[in-house]
Amino acid sequence: MRLQTRIILSMIFFFLLFVLLGAATTRQLLGPVLLAAEEEIARINLMRVASALQRESEHLSILITDWAHWDETYRFVQDRNRRFQVTNLSAATFSKTRLDLMLFINTEGEVIWARQQDHLTGQDLELQRLPVTRWPTDHPLLNFSDPQEIHSGILATRLGPLQIAASPILTSMGHGPRQGTMIIGRLLGGNEINRLIEQTRVNFHLWLAEERALPPESLRLTNYLETDLSFPELRALQQSPEFERILADTADLSPPEFFRDPDTSRMLNVFTHFPDIYGQPSLLLEVSFPRILQQLSQRISLIVFSCLAVVGALFSLAHLGIIRRLITRPIGQLQAHISEINADESLSGRLQLDGEDEIGRLAQTYNRMLERLEVDREKRTQAEAELRRNERKFRTLSIRDDLTGLYNARYLYQGLRRHFEKCTAANRPLALLFIDIDRFKQVVDTHGHILGSQAIAEMAQTIAGCLSKPAFAVSYGGDEYVVVLPGADRKAAIAKADEMRARIAQTTFLAEHGLSVKLTCSFGVASYPEDAGDLKSLLAIADKSLFYVKSRGRDGVA
Repeated sequence: MRLQTRIILSMIFFFLLFVLLGAATTRQLLGPVLLAAEEEIARINLMRVASALQRESEHLSILITDWAHWDETYRFVQDRNRRFQVTNLSAATFSKTRLDLMLFINTEGEVIWARQQDHLTGQDLELQRLPVTRWPTDHPLLNFSDPQEIHSGILATRLGPLQIAASPILTSMGHGPRQGTMIIGRLLGGNEINRLIEQTRVNFHLWLAEERALPPESLRLTNYLETDLSFPELRALQQSPEFERILADTADLSPPEFFRDPDTSRMLNVFTHFPDIYGQPSLLLEVSFPRILQQLSQRISLIVFSCLAVVGALFSLAHLGIIRRLITRPIGQLQAHISEINADESLSGRLQLDGEDEIGRLAQTYNRMLERLEVDREKRTQAEAELRRNERKFRTLSIRDDLTGLYNARYLYQGLRRHFEKCTAANRPLALLFIDIDRFKQVVDTHGHILGSQAIAEMAQTIAGCLSKPAFAVSYGGDEYVVVLPGADRKAAIAKADEMRARIAQTTFLAEHGLSVKLTCSFGVASYPEDAGDLKSLLAIADKSLFYVKSRGRDGVA
């Protein structure tokens, strides 16, 4: 049967039905459904506020990651240098980041540096819930199951709710060992709450649980969403995917409780307990909004009661019901399914709409389209993964020497420039070693080019075995190598060169090929700022030092 024919027959049936039922059933059906929808709006508003608070905690987690995973912070906890405090821990930092609390705690629980300060007025604060001088090492905020883990949430304090985040202190690369814990916080005062109200367009307040009691029972409203009333519209609302998603998103909150505003019946107040950072219900979230649907219900009831005697009104109501059942609801299911796909990007679900009418055929076509998209996505994912693997492989090949496995000359100038700029900015020394294998042509002439290349590779591994990060070695071409030593002065560089000479002297080369070849190397040393003040001069001096050693008989350091 065609959809148009079904609509016409249904309209005639409901025309006669509504004439018989009249206004007696209209009020009973409309009231609870609108009240249930009103309470659903309240849940949605709660979810929006809870999501906004969660987003604020996530932003705080991002901010603390930038601070706690930073080489400067890592060094500050180790040496408590004054320069870091003056540069980074000023009142302007609190004002710019809107922070009211900042703590640095070492691994022994000792507070290295702490400040509790109103970021708006600059006045000192006393939160009391946080230790000032020493923390117990088993405190939940100081313990992390993973080095990258961040603790974030809301803490109830004497001055009100405090958004707080704690992170282990690591290097800029996220490496350890962990030097302690950094904690930051932001009070959810009037300005912060007003800012969140502007974002969510929801009027709310976050109370400490001991400061705010629920309204009296006389103002409590029936929770229609939790009752088992036999209204089809209410059952359809409770069983809808959107309603189930709302319940899942607010699972961390306690069941909402609805109350009339004591001053006016046109306002609805909703309360729920909000968990703090320790998972305790120490906060009370209050959301207030006008009861527009209640007012709308009263007006609609008055209009319906006045117009039920008019055939046109009955016909319109019947028509709306038919459209809702045969068209709006299936299309709504299609829209909800599309929204789910947009939310979780999963193409595995299928639309369950049976029927041979136009909408049923539309659903079948839609499901076939999803199947094709799912196959295309899988192929694209595999192709992207392969592309990323090849990209990493080619990036490595572009900066590594095939024979020795060391960095190549192309990487030397990039890496050297980067470390030189860091050392210059931090006022730290940097040293270069130019290394050349002595009389290597005799090895090639005696044993051939293949074994000569093997000797070059073994020498590279011997040199690399003497280094630790951030130092690195470069195959500069043939039997020449360059070693970059960030943080090393000339004395340390000479000591490292002597260490390499000793290691080379103890090494027997080409032993795997049944040979016993002994090699020596000449070392040219140059350091910043002792020998040169710029990168070009540093390279030139290291090269001249190497030739000086060569001219003085080789196997030496200069």
